[in-house]
Amino acid sequence: MHCLENIQRISYPSDLVMDLTELYRFKGKDFYYEDIFKQELATIVKDTIEKDAFYAARILNLSITENRLRLLIRKNATPKTNDEKILCHLKEVFQIIQEKGTDLELTSNEFLALSKRIFGDTKNIGYASETIEVQVNLLTEKKKVSLRGKLDEMLSLYKKLLNGRQVEPTQLATNLFIDITNTKVYTSDNEFLNLLIYYALLFKERFHVFKYVSFFESYYEHSEEFENAVVSASFNWEHGFSQTAILNRLTIQMMLEGYRRIEQKTDEHHFDKKLRKIDNVESTILLGMNQIFTKEEIRNKHPYLSDSTINRALENLKKQDKIRPNGTGRSATWIRITEDDMFDRKNHQMSLFEYMMEEEK
Repeated sequence: MHCLENIQRISYPSDLVMDLTELYRFKGKDFYYEDIFKQELATIVKDTIEKDAFYAARILNLSITENRLRLLIRKNATPKTNDEKILCHLKEVFQIIQEKGTDLELTSNEFLALSKRIFGDTKNIGYASETIEVQVNLLTEKKKVSLRGKLDEMLSLYKKLLNGRQVEPTQLATNLFIDITNTKVYTSDNEFLNLLIYYALLFKERFHVFKYVSFFESYYEHSEEFENAVVSASFNWEHGFSQTAILNRLTIQMMLEGYRRIEQKTDEHHFDKKLRKIDNVESTILLGMNQIFTKEEIRNKHPYLSDSTINRALENLKKQDKIRPNGTGRSATWIRITEDDMFDRKNHQMSLFEYMMEEEK
């Protein structure tokens, strides 16, 4: 735990202080966001959990097709393979963190339970061990000990520093993350499980940006940058000279990006309230979509509206002869009817009418 032990020597550059000031200004608006989105909050959190599961599956390189991914995540289909079981368990764990994350116990037992919840059906996840030398009378013997003890020590020091309120929480979480990363406490999947712990630490400190924005989507988008920052922070780690500022700054930037997206959604929400929901969807279909589009594309533009609202908008436009379905099932698309299409159809109808009239003569 070289980072946590030497955390007092960390300095805060002025640009980092400015970013932290903005971050905590947004964090102070969490109750405001909850009030604004109170009617849609359950849908928002559900969408975030689904995105977390989707991108976590990509990070773990699970062998699941895109269609199966969406079916398992959104429709709760029954898993058939080990990778599909992992995906379903990921969704369960993200649900637990969203519901109980602020009350999470920072213990090795808690994190091991989450790890086993994800991989328990497919892998025997446990604590790795290390070989140490112990003095037995006049002799020195080698002995294997579990790294669980080291994790407990790190978590204990983390809680002590956190309760002392002398170190900023994101900085503490970043330093603990680097200590755990370099200790490699688990028998497998350390990279992902360490990332899960990092996410849980931030969520426990009530950075509720991750109710609205997927942590694992943000990580996926910044994965190369994030991995480089971890390598940089791990340099000289064993000697206590690790530099975690780059990773801490990146983490703060990821959260700021998320909060700015929430601000944008807040503006859109105020605008949406001035319009009927169905009118808004119909406007999107007629003015904001390609001529051929899918229901999924509409849902992406209006993530907080129910399927029934979207279906009513599609049915309204279909009755008005402004769109028509193309195919059925999951691969179905919709086609917006242009003025030229309507003109051609009218001409075709008139020609047929005239032909029938000629026949009657």
